[in-house]
Amino acid sequence: MAIKVKQLGTGNFIIVERHGHVGGASAIQVVPEIHKAGVEKLYVFQRTPAWSIPRTDAAVSKRKKVFFTTFPIFQKLLPLFIYKLSESFILSFVYRWPIRCSYRELVKYNLDSQVTNVEPRKKLTPMCELGCTRILLSNDWYPTLQESKVEDVTNHIREVRPHSIVTRDGDEYPVDVIIWSTGFQVQNFPLPIYGVKGRSLAEQWSQTMQAYRGVTVPNFPNLFFLLGPNTALGHTFVVIMIEAQIQYIAEALLYMAENKRQTLEVKQKVHDDFNRKLQLKLKNTVWQSGGCHSWYQDAKGNNTTLWPAIAHFLY
Repeated sequence: MAIKVKQLGTGNFIIVERHGHVGGASAIQVVPEIHKAGVEKLYVFQRTPAWSIPRTDAAVSKRKKVFFTTFPIFQKLLPLFIYKLSESFILSFVYRWPIRCSYRELVKYNLDSQVTNVEPRKKLTPMCELGCTRILLSNDWYPTLQESKVEDVTNHIREVRPHSIVTRDGDEYPVDVIIWSTGFQVQNFPLPIYGVKGRSLAEQWSQTMQAYRGVTVPNFPNLFFLLGPNTALGHTFVVIMIEAQIQYIAEALLYMAENKRQTLEVKQKVHDDFNRKLQLKLKNTVWQSGGCHSWYQDAKGNNTTLWPAIAHFLY
């Protein structure tokens, strides 16, 4: 998400993120841009810190363009290398190999090298394992939080008054604008979709969200999802999942056409067995046993968001 902010003038701003972590994906983009725009004071209310790593974005030079044009095979090999490298995180996040300790030290070094003062560094050091919550990409998050006009507040908010925020310890922070970063709503399904016998999908998913391979659900024939339950990724690129799901749906439609079928619906037992095995596999992953509770999980603690294996093994 690219954020552009015009000159704001003076004033006190507060960044609040309701779901997950402030210091999460929303705040980590908003805070540096608000600071650059020019404010008198910027308060960042942080519930729990998250792990952050540098962005590796870089301009493609003219020399690189000539190289890739001359040797097009490398246009395919480079993305493949990047994909395989990111998939290697599965060894740490799912299979919990000792390599996770090396990953953590590298990310910790990034924090320590950018935040040299002890107290601010304590506030920004997560207690959970690397990967338990979403890993954030930023080159200006840590530097911005150390600016004189920015204050990182870790006390929980007790109340919002007409012109201030009061924390549980009684401290009061005068503010003019609250930037309310609401985060993701991945555990609710608001669309009015009805299946057999008039039952709504929201009702069927009221206890927990489940689907067969993240694409189809019982009682809803001919309903297909992209990025349905448990098909997001916490370690690599989600585009690979979308491509696999599109292939799956296309093959299902082709089967219906070739066999003159009007409807297609997953069997309840097949659906239930798939999700039971899925939650068992998730149980020992970093997302479930890494010392955090994140928006990946529903109210019962089930991880309804992530796929706990190599991405192209979904189908």
